[in-house]
Amino acid sequence: MNFWSLSAMKIRDGLKKALTELKAANIGSYGNDAVILLKTALSKDEVFILSNFDYEMGREEVKRFLELLEKRKNRYPIAYITKSKEFFGFNFYVNEHVLIPRPETEFLVEETLKIIESTKARRVVDVGTGSGNIAITLSKIAKIKVFASDISKDALTVAKLNKKRLGADVEFIRSNGLDWLGKRVDIIVSNPPYVSPSEYDKLSDDVKFEPKEALISGEDGTQFIRYLLREAEKRCNYLIIEFGYSQSDFIKQQKHLEKVVKDLSGIDRVAVFKFS
Repeated sequence: MNFWSLSAMKIRDGLKKALTELKAANIGSYGNDAVILLKTALSKDEVFILSNFDYEMGREEVKRFLELLEKRKNRYPIAYITKSKEFFGFNFYVNEHVLIPRPETEFLVEETLKIIESTKARRVVDVGTGSGNIAITLSKIAKIKVFASDISKDALTVAKLNKKRLGADVEFIRSNGLDWLGKRVDIIVSNPPYVSPSEYDKLSDDVKFEPKEALISGEDGTQFIRYLLREAEKRCNYLIIEFGYSQSDFIKQQKHLEKVVKDLSGIDRVAVFKFS
């Protein structure tokens, strides 16, 4: 890292440096990211950054800024830098132990909320909860208690923090599957791992900072989905899952499929299975 100016860097200098270096590193969002890096390094809001170009950063602020800039140039996700990601209007804490919530997963939540409303469902389970974004959002909006599981102790620590921050009624269980579930429920919802090893190799460098075990599932990406389909029929009335772009034909061949929902890009993204 170049510490040539640790004691003398104004915001305008930092902004120019970040814009130039992020653009050179082919970071498509270099404009927004440059501002975000300064906001994070200085613990200030965007208004302060853009209104105080002559503010001279202290040594520690400059050091922090340069460290974050190096990380982002190497494709470290901006959500991990800020430790936050918005999902369905809620701000979730995220770190390297959980997947970063994505806009397409909001379609999964929307379909689940529709079924909760139309069936008056009250027993809802989220499998592979990660940051807890699905379970917490469902609990907050539908005003119900949700049960959520994950195999990762570290992920559950993040989910529990989000539960506390957002005041949601969610009970978390550490489990790799559904063996803990003692009785039939109304809905099982999941954004499971659904990437194949060959697909993973082609993902952007940003994504490869996210937990690999939460992305890859078997040779073709369907291993955990197959497990959910086997178990769901005897454990719930509805199974609602997110799946990958290459799995549409597989999903449409399954029994009990009621509906497939496309995302904003027109790609089949969410499947609803009905067992009752």
